[in-house]
Amino acid sequence: MLKRTYERQNELKKAMEDSGIELKQFMAIGLEKVNVKSKKKRIRQKALKKALSQKEVVKDILLTVEGDQGEKKQASEKENIVPRNDDVTVRGLPVTFLLKLGKKFLKEEDVVRFYYNADKDEFYKNKQLLEDVVENQSKKLEHSQFAAFQVEVKAELEKRAKK
Repeated sequence: MLKRTYERQNELKKAMEDSGIELKQFMAIGLEKVNVKSKKKRIRQKALKKALSQKEVVKDILLTVEGDQGEKKQASEKENIVPRNDDVTVRGLPVTFLLKLGKKFLKEEDVVRFYYNADKDEFYKNKQLLEDVVENQSKKLEHSQFAAFQVEVKAELEKRAKK
């Protein structure tokens, strides 16, 4: 039924293709706009069909999507312009986050690989060594990886500061 509704409205189809939004994403936003909270398929389909028939709702959804895409582009451009300063500190961050960073950016480091291995006494639950290695080895990453590393660490620090 949803596919039939989608195919009937060529104007909507063209607008969705131009904005780069998929049908599922469009449906989810449409159901939010109509305030449907039911999980029943039949009710959701009826509400979506009603929303698709109202041009104001469709225009509102497309404007919302285009605005979100514009914001994402601006945010990604701002994140890409990260100057290379080596003053990133990981002190005080939880071990699970440090290990996540280590596995993402520093897979080959022994302290990351053997942190929970009781057979390796040097690395077993040695948080100080883990912090040192993550902090020092992150400085040796290429620029794009280091920028991603910095963004993740700053996001985590901001999240911790809010608490």
